[in-house]
Amino acid sequence: MKKFVALFLAALMIFALAACQKPEETKETEAPTTAAPTEAPTTEAPTEPEVDETEAKADEGHDAWVAHGQYLLADGTENSWNGKDTELYEASALKAISLADVKAIDEDLYNTLKEKDIKFLYTIDLIFGTNDAGWSTNFLKDGQLYKANGSYAFKVAQCTVDIDGDNKVYAEDQWISDPKTAHVESLTPETAFYPTWQEEKDENGFSWADNPVAIGGAGLYTLVIAQYNAVSAAATPGYGVGLILKEAKEGFDYEIVETFVPADHTFGIVGGFEGSNWGGDGPDVEMTSEDDTVWTGMVELKAGDEWKIRCDNSWDVKDWGAEDGSNFKAEEDGTYEVTIDFSGDAAVITVEKQ
Repeated sequence: MKKFVALFLAALMIFALAACQKPEETKETEAPTTAAPTEAPTTEAPTEPEVDETEAKADEGHDAWVAHGQYLLADGTENSWNGKDTELYEASALKAISLADVKAIDEDLYNTLKEKDIKFLYTIDLIFGTNDAGWSTNFLKDGQLYKANGSYAFKVAQCTVDIDGDNKVYAEDQWISDPKTAHVESLTPETAFYPTWQEEKDENGFSWADNPVAIGGAGLYTLVIAQYNAVSAAATPGYGVGLILKEAKEGFDYEIVETFVPADHTFGIVGGFEGSNWGGDGPDVEMTSEDDTVWTGMVELKAGDEWKIRCDNSWDVKDWGAEDGSNFKAEEDGTYEVTIDFSGDAAVITVEKQ
């Protein structure tokens, strides 16, 4: 009996223990997560090198950039195309400047130049149109041809300097503009006229040999000239020029040039030959015409004599030289027959030694 009771109690204890144990919780299986696609690496645009706008852009290959013309320097000194006067060369030498300097001169010009790839940058203050140069030059504005006193004309040259004892000798190494290497654009077309960049004259008679002209009226100007890194080509200016009027002054007015009608004028030969002295010693050698189309004249010349044809015994109307704008030059002594023919689109000059 005791054995039975013991077995019964053991079985009951095992049952109780089994009833007290909790079944293990079933873990839910999570759906596998899909990783977001990896974005392609972004390629940053190459950054352009920062430009130091405070650094003066000086031309180390030339000793000086010099302005030529019959203008006045800011202190009132007349330049008279420099001649070979060292003092005038030094006084008319331009100063290397920075883009920040241009911003202080004129913000519109600064905004224009900062878009250019500039190699060199220079400036000078000049007075145009107040002193009588004694000759005239033409320019084009808004399709109209004008005549200006020669004191409005100017050019810039890049110069080398040689030391000769106590003297400095300036030599023009590069003219701006030049028919093949220095194509210039006007950055301020309301104040600066630049002739066409070609050797042959255009329909208005302009070529690279003609002078740039200040066309904003008489006054004190700041000239700013830049050389670009781009090489000059027919459609690619290598230089840019701006003229900023600082102070208007009393001076010579511009005159409208009327359509040229040869029959309304007289024609003559003038030059450095005996009896002429470029018009200083007497009237021009007369040229005559039978049909108001072709004019002919005879002139005695010595070898080396230079000369031109002009209208009305004056430089104020129109004159003609060689194709590149320079003077004609006699190769040898003799009598020459000179003819100017207006029957075509442009005047044609022939010279025959008799």
